[in-house]
Amino acid sequence: MKKPARIAVTALTLAASLAAAVPASAASDRPLSRTQLKKLLVTTKDLGKEWGAVPMNLKRLDLTGLEVDDAPCLTAARAFDAVFDEPAHSALVLGRASGGERLYTGDAAALKKMTSTAQRVAAACDGAGDRRNMVKIVKHAPGRLGQAAYALEVQDSNPVYEGQDAKLYHFDYVVIRHRSAVAVVQVVSARASHWKDTLNLARKAAAKLVSAYPRHA
Repeated sequence: MKKPARIAVTALTLAASLAAAVPASAASDRPLSRTQLKKLLVTTKDLGKEWGAVPMNLKRLDLTGLEVDDAPCLTAARAFDAVFDEPAHSALVLGRASGGERLYTGDAAALKKMTSTAQRVAAACDGAGDRRNMVKIVKHAPGRLGQAAYALEVQDSNPVYEGQDAKLYHFDYVVIRHRSAVAVVQVVSARASHWKDTLNLARKAAAKLVSAYPRHA
């Protein structure tokens, strides 16, 4: 896998009670404005103790660098990277594991493409890997998050930074779609999996997205 500078870490969260409401014009599922997206990013206050969030331009998602001997997985990874190959509103999250959140918006067709490629890469890469580099990919079931959610975990023994000793890293990805927004939560941890922390962050991020829209709009 490519260096995590390219696999930009991303994680996310936000309690529904703290979420900012999206104006009525967005309730019709129109693409959100830059201002609206910024209000939906998680903050340090949202995350609670031992966590912090800083608005930051995270690098674009890069799954194509996966070192796996699986053509369908690589094809799905390329499609995933292509769909998310655009600037996103993002925040760096630091705590027991490092991560971040990226937020995207668009019309119905664009959002459907994002979620369908996320579903495809999770399914196509489930079980894929490369024993030579201890790469293993597993699909996770994130549960009910927003209107749709897909997740996968990549285990990789390649060093994250040059000169660093090889050890097992875990890269978690959760893609959540709700109405006119898509959140991508990403967390990276060394040695032990932090999937529970990733899922907790994803749940908070999803809660914020959901609470931002009027229920009966």
